[in-house]
Amino acid sequence: MENFCEIAFCQQIGSNKRHNQDALFNGEAVFQYKLKTAEKRLENRPHFIVGVADGISNSNRPEKASKLAMQLLSQMESIGRQTIYDLQFSLSAELGEDYFGAATTFVAAEIDQITRKAKILSVGDSRAYLIDAQGKWQQITQDHSILSELLTDFPDKKEEDFATIYGGVFSCLVADYSEFQDKIFYQEIEIQQGESLLLCSDGLTDGLSAEVREKIWKQYDNDKSRLTVCRKLITKQGFYDDLSVIVCRFLQNDEKNNRLKLFF
Repeated sequence: MENFCEIAFCQQIGSNKRHNQDALFNGEAVFQYKLKTAEKRLENRPHFIVGVADGISNSNRPEKASKLAMQLLSQMESIGRQTIYDLQFSLSAELGEDYFGAATTFVAAEIDQITRKAKILSVGDSRAYLIDAQGKWQQITQDHSILSELLTDFPDKKEEDFATIYGGVFSCLVADYSEFQDKIFYQEIEIQQGESLLLCSDGLTDGLSAEVREKIWKQYDNDKSRLTVCRKLITKQGFYDDLSVIVCRFLQNDEKNNRLKLFF
């Protein structure tokens, strides 16, 4: 049977903000909406790319940097470490003159549905997670922040044990005509049927604790409902940050038959 992946995604702007500084590429189009309610679609191409970028709020026009990063990603056929250097060059060339210093995080996944393998690439604190069939989350990427290093040094501590000042990123894409010299995360992983790959900005992970996220995943049986609940809970809190999430769920054989009936 042909391989299918179900893709769900959503976006929303942070409380009292004018621009969504996040951007999202769902494999078909780039989104930067104030509100994008959860949608889903089937992806049957054997090879595709998805990504999320989160503009650095204290940089010059961060929404420009995140959107351009996703537009450039949408034109790529493959990703690797060199992608980050190419993106830095392109951001400087396109934005440097008018928006010098515009900066963004970046996380992307190149997925091969035939081999069930994915290349994960990131800079900054936008994350990739692998979620198993039971709803257990495993962080794949490593944040490029002081907080991340503190958590490595003090494994008995949790994120909320440290002051928020330590959450700032020290690695990101910047339109400043410099060559990229910061940290890059790159890893190839295997994905099993029934598992999901989730990419997100920190609007999700800062807005909802790991315990709440896992509870939502176990309580609801589809990603569109899960993302809707996450978005509404974050809205109810009046959370300040923007939210962008994309979930790629690798369907099991019995799910494929059911989804095909619904979509086709």
